[in-house]
Amino acid sequence: MKYRYEIINSLIEKFNYKTYLEIGVKFQDNFKNIKVESKVSVDPDHNPTFKMTSDEFFEKNKSTFDFIFIDGLHLREQIERDINNSLKVLNKGGKILCHDMNPKTREGQERVYKTGVSWWGDVWKTWVKMKSMRADLKMSIIDTDCGLGLIEEGTQEIISCPEDLDFEYWDKNRQKYIISVEEFKKQYL
Repeated sequence: MKYRYEIINSLIEKFNYKTYLEIGVKFQDNFKNIKVESKVSVDPDHNPTFKMTSDEFFEKNKSTFDFIFIDGLHLREQIERDINNSLKVLNKGGKILCHDMNPKTREGQERVYKTGVSWWGDVWKTWVKMKSMRADLKMSIIDTDCGLGLIEEGTQEIISCPEDLDFEYWDKNRQKYIISVEEFKKQYL
């Protein structure tokens, strides 16, 4: 399983999910490959189902979803809002998957996109902070496709982290947060 849509489709099939929300669609390379009964997308550009920001969508939304994929604005404060809003509309037993959780370079995790640089943004910082505070969730980063952060209701051990996160911390400690694709398959499939 190399691509996000393979992970998503495997979970949709395993848990018989019917509804899917994707935040951030850009070229729709992921969205068009999702196999589910009902799917919607949100993006302020790029021809989504709902052409608006995720904040606007969640403000107006009345639906709930079995599976939510977040790949919107790559900034920690935005993904924090997207995760918290997604948790409010996630059906019992549902899952959230966040893209770009495993930055490989210091430049790639900066807050400003630079042409010619792979860009994860600083969304990983929200992930680490949530992992240090939310014992009511089960969170793992699958080591594929730029890091796929899986969130569901459950329990997890709280991991301590410094208040001021920097790339050195991430580079030295990423293995605390990451599981292999093989481990994901054992746990979920």
